[in-house]
Amino acid sequence: MREILFSSISEVASLYRAKQISPVELLQTLFQTAEELEPYLNAFISFLREPATQAAKRAEDSFLRGETVPLLTGIPISVKDLIYTKGIKTTCGSRILHDFVPDHSATIVEKLEQNGAVMFGKTNLLEFAYGVVHPDYGQCNNPWDVGRTAGGSSSGSSAAVAAGLGFASIGTDTGGSIRIPASYCGAVGVKPTYGLISTYGVFPLSWSLDHAGPITRSVEDAAIVLDAIAGYDSRDRYSHSDAGSHGSFCSHLNEDCKGNRIGYLPISLLHGVEKEVLDIYQQALHLLQELGMELMEVTIPGYERFEDILMNVLLPEASVIHHKWMDRGDEYAPHTYRQIEEGTRHTAVRYLEALREQESFRRELQRSLEVMDALITPSVAFPAPKEDPLIGDHEVDEMTYSGPFNVSGHPAITVNGGFTSSLLPVGIQFVGRHFCEARLLGIAHVFERALGLNRRPDLKFMGLKQG
Repeated sequence: MREILFSSISEVASLYRAKQISPVELLQTLFQTAEELEPYLNAFISFLREPATQAAKRAEDSFLRGETVPLLTGIPISVKDLIYTKGIKTTCGSRILHDFVPDHSATIVEKLEQNGAVMFGKTNLLEFAYGVVHPDYGQCNNPWDVGRTAGGSSSGSSAAVAAGLGFASIGTDTGGSIRIPASYCGAVGVKPTYGLISTYGVFPLSWSLDHAGPITRSVEDAAIVLDAIAGYDSRDRYSHSDAGSHGSFCSHLNEDCKGNRIGYLPISLLHGVEKEVLDIYQQALHLLQELGMELMEVTIPGYERFEDILMNVLLPEASVIHHKWMDRGDEYAPHTYRQIEEGTRHTAVRYLEALREQESFRRELQRSLEVMDALITPSVAFPAPKEDPLIGDHEVDEMTYSGPFNVSGHPAITVNGGFTSSLLPVGIQFVGRHFCEARLLGIAHVFERALGLNRRPDLKFMGLKQG
């Protein structure tokens, strides 16, 4: 039964329809496996055993009655523990909200439940998604090497999916917090166009930069989840009216990508990229050529400005959100509180200038992307480190290839591109034009299938029993 935990969503749905397995049996296997792996991974803050079992039983009854049901029916999915779940504790990985129970669910959660998904757990994260772990919750470890971090801030989501604990998880991404941990853990992570997926009911870090999206083990599974959660939401002031006009993402996965134009950054501009990561990136370029795609060497005007823009927007916005708790500094992790203090020192002029520069950067990047079908970059310049880098230390280097697209709001997806000599995953990122997720997913899907990687983390050394 445990082998099924690494199956695709479509495969599990087929097994359900054929009554070869039941949602309740699969959920029980998942919980048992999680109990054995959690001492090593620390991927979850809480498990939702009772509501998940009830949802699995409802799904099982639907299959037994032969009903036509959504594709996600009975599929176990987790969410990052800053996504509101009605009546269920949502801690944001902080002592500040250790006992907070929302009175409503996030739109994302509502949509997943409407599509039959089984919400089974809330995943670990960096405190308030703000770049450092709170000691009350501890670092989430990487299933490929538990002596290394899973990344952040959607650390638990990425580690869980990579370890077979759920078929998808919903993370958030303000500077790379879906794509960085997904890259470290060998998963697929999608940061959609700004406004495509509602962030209503998601605790904010920076409302001008925040995105939510799926982390999965395949591009196809990511498309399935996107089909369920994307769309306009009147309750979210940042939701875009175009968010409901995309059609089905899954229907575009098998489109012919021959002749697609792929922009790539010249090696001379890939600052700080470790050699093994650079080798895998160059191999990805060669593979795209073999698949019949046209490579274009490009430069991105203003690319070097993204760091200043991102930090001058993020820091003051985060401090506005946390200002009401400034007298509770001892309840934050020390580095988180220092960042909040720093944000209060930003002037209104500095912040408004950054917003103006953000809009300029967004327009410039959109113009650059108009001449190509996708841009390819490394997801991160290096594989998973031992600990999460801090903002103001090495984290900007960590965000070099992810952060620009939070500033611009363009969709980006990371796909595992290979492994280092130490068997650590290395992500490859594809970036597309606004609301062109369908094309982006199609290119990533073709790349993923051609690469054909099927390696999994070795979970036996964590004491996982066979069966």
